[in-house]
Amino acid sequence: MQKIFEGNRGEIFLIDYFDQKAILKKQKRDKPNTIHNEIKMLQKLQPLGIVPKIYEYGSDYIVMEYIEGISMKEALKRNKKRALRLALEIGYILDKAHIWHTELGRYYHLIFDQKLKKCKVIDFERAKESSRPRNLLQIVGFYCKEYDLKEAIELYKKEKSAGYKKMIEALDV
Repeated sequence: MQKIFEGNRGEIFLIDYFDQKAILKKQKRDKPNTIHNEIKMLQKLQPLGIVPKIYEYGSDYIVMEYIEGISMKEALKRNKKRALRLALEIGYILDKAHIWHTELGRYYHLIFDQKLKKCKVIDFERAKESSRPRNLLQIVGFYCKEYDLKEAIELYKKEKSAGYKKMIEALDV
């Protein structure tokens, strides 16, 4: 078991789980328990294939699939258009599922495979169900500042599908 990250509320370990790499996320004892929320969000999103698979969980821990890959920061360096396309698709899927991740502006929550063919999202401890999630708009705000997307953004706020298509066209991704 190797600790790979420590956040405000939890610790993350890389473990061997039945001969495969996995993540063990443990709740810190003196912090509010957010594991329950993360489990709930991951369970809801499992069928969409954009989050790690859950292997096991308890009241203060979760064991899940280890997502091997590169961060948004690295993906943008390798192929900006492809990284943006996949990130926007993730934002759109989350918005349609009515889950607001709230932290997609951080480079390490979006994990891309090495060939930039797939993207998954991690860390749902602060996510919430919402009738008006803003995942795609958050991604646009952080990573698409050099593009003029005002018209596409306004359309997205009114009609997600049409706005998403317009955004993809405007970005030429």
